[in-house]
Amino acid sequence: MSTEQTPVAGVALKQAVQIGVVVPDLDQATRLLTSLFGIGPFRFVEWPNRPDSRYSFRGKEEHIKIRQAFTQLGPLELELIQPLEGERNAYRQFLDERGGGIHHVLFEVNDMDQVVHNLSPQNVEVLQAGTGIRPGTRWALLDTQALFGFLLELRQRAPGCDGTSIPEKV
Repeated sequence: MSTEQTPVAGVALKQAVQIGVVVPDLDQATRLLTSLFGIGPFRFVEWPNRPDSRYSFRGKEEHIKIRQAFTQLGPLELELIQPLEGERNAYRQFLDERGGGIHHVLFEVNDMDQVVHNLSPQNVEVLQAGTGIRPGTRWALLDTQALFGFLLELRQRAPGCDGTSIPEKV
């Protein structure tokens, strides 16, 4: 007898590709991670980073500005996020309520719209969404905090996009 269950969303999320952490001071966090634990080097990005960048919170387009730092830890990417502008976003809300910490776990999916559609009857909604810093990607942060204590993020790559390239100058 198999212990595998068919997931309600129609897709099994088997491998996390990123852990997102919200921090109050990105420079201090990266400096300490590097000096204490040798983690890095980090690549810094300010988002939005392209004229076609889009962001929405609870389905409504909003203004947001964040600074991010990325580094690869084996197969898992570490993303540190410092909110800079915009009050209606999950990063600012998390920082204000908790002072920072592990914010989300990201999984890649082939058809984000279908997964989101299939989760809707389970009362799992999109908290915020946008275009990725990597050209050809988009993401959706699911409102799962009350369900299991952290947010779950989905990322979808456009055909032909490897999803890993971060532009040198952003």
